[in-house]
Amino acid sequence: MANRRRSEGFGFFLPIFGVILIMPPIVHLFDRGGGVFGLPIIFTYLFGVWLFMIVSAFVLSRRLPRDDPPARTERLDRDRDL
Repeated sequence: MANRRRSEGFGFFLPIFGVILIMPPIVHLFDRGGGVFGLPIIFTYLFGVWLFMIVSAFVLSRRLPRDDPPARTERLDRDRDL
């Protein structure tokens, strides 16, 4: 139960953290000359944050258990017995 609450809390703060990471004052910290693999550092940073958000949401969705309504579960059990 505590692990579920921790995951739900992480799910609540994940979008907030993502918005903070793409706010202009923080993004402008990476607006420097140079590049990574031929891309400017600012693009690399933004795509890195984007990828981090996608992977984090995927991992979070796998960690949270699914809540099946009891009526549907009982109906499936009854159908299997037939």
